Amino acid sequence: MAEPTPTWVLLERIAARLADIRTDGGYRTDIGTAVALEPAQHAEPDVPGLTLAALGVHRDTQKPHGQHRLLQAIVEATLPAHLNDAHARAHAIAADVEDALDAWIPLPQALPLQVEDIVFLDRPEGLAVVAVQVTLTVRYRR
Repeated sequence: MAEPTPTWVLLERIAARLADIRTDGGYRTDIGTAVALEPAQHAEPDVPGLTLAALGVHRDTQKPHGQHRLLQAIVEATLPAHLNDAHARAHAIAADVEDALDAWIPLPQALPLQVEDIVFLDRPEGLAVVAVQVTLTVRYRR
């Protein structure tokens, strides 16, 4: 079997780091118990979940002659909107994700991960969830 791509390895490492987000580890939430790399991995739509997905890979224009790439990814947490504190939990999850990932180095050939943006979505597209999306960038050498 072929080795996984560098981008998939990065996503797996990030997912493993996100899985550490638990209150017994000093975080505000236990969202680390529900981390997935595929949306279909969340069995219950009525349970909070966190999905990590790649948005794209680009050549690092700051290093045009090298083998440097930028992986952009999104971490999306969804919470059932019927929870009394869904919006407050979304803020806590965003803070936990940022605390866990900001300036963390996922691989030896990568630079520290950067949290770029945090967007809160209240009932996106009419769904019965509150969501928060955290956009990430990882610079790495392939």
